[in-house]
Amino acid sequence: MIIWILILFATVGAKAQTTPIFNGKQLIDVSTMATWNFAARPAGWYRIARIPGGNRGNATFELRENAAHSTLRFEVGVNYNSATGSSFTLTNHSYWSAPIFLKLRLITADTYSDVFLEVFVDPHSNDNQKFCAYLINPLADGEWELVNWQPGSIPSGYSSFEYDANKLFTVGNNYNSNILSVHRNGNVGIGTSTPSSKLSVNGTIRAREIKVENAAWPDYVFEKGYQLPSLEASALHIKSKGHLPDIPSADEVKANGIDLGEMNAKLLQKIEELTLHLININRTVQKQQLQIEKLQKP
Repeated sequence: MIIWILILFATVGAKAQTTPIFNGKQLIDVSTMATWNFAARPAGWYRIARIPGGNRGNATFELRENAAHSTLRFEVGVNYNSATGSSFTLTNHSYWSAPIFLKLRLITADTYSDVFLEVFVDPHSNDNQKFCAYLINPLADGEWELVNWQPGSIPSGYSSFEYDANKLFTVGNNYNSNILSVHRNGNVGIGTSTPSSKLSVNGTIRAREIKVENAAWPDYVFEKGYQLPSLEASALHIKSKGHLPDIPSADEVKANGIDLGEMNAKLLQKIEELTLHLININRTVQKQQLQIEKLQKP
């Protein structure tokens, strides 16, 4: 029995000795809060890491807790407190009953000031549960180092940049925190953190070709029995409403945007109606021309 115990301790010791080391530093470090006391630690910001003296810091973090089984993995890179030179990538956020780690924030100041990383924790029912922060791949001196879940704050003279962590994937930096995000409902946002469609873009899209599918193409305008609106009716509508019938107003477009497929179909419908009016006018003009020619004969 004693021999087996010695073998077990030797195995544990061997595992501890094989922890990856680079440049004198462990490549994987962990900060653990063994029992999260809900009364003493309610929902709020908690500091998990810092970079002393600004410097350059690039590392992967993984946050875990043992009740709702929320796991958040992300990468953060900063370079002497440069907002445009920073980077943030959330690569995985899974949970069993509820997300616990809802937001992250980088707190920065002048070039050589300390940088702080904090997470917004909503413990829910995680009283006396274990919380862990893993730090992976801090390769150089002056890199990220873990702080043991201290209550968060923004020191005087510092600025805070927040990132919504309740997503499947997101990329950003301190200059623009919403570069690209994928939400749990499948919506993708570019330049926006609240996409309301499968793809929401806050900015200009440039493309060689865009194909929009639309089954309601208005060839029905040329079918027999189509009630062609009279020009008089259109004139009255324009006079009272200030826009064409069946076309949204400027205020509606400003508030809701337009559906490209639907709008192209409506515009084509108006073109086809105008074409029918021109055909009818041309017939009338031709008849009148014949009548004029008859009257002009000696």
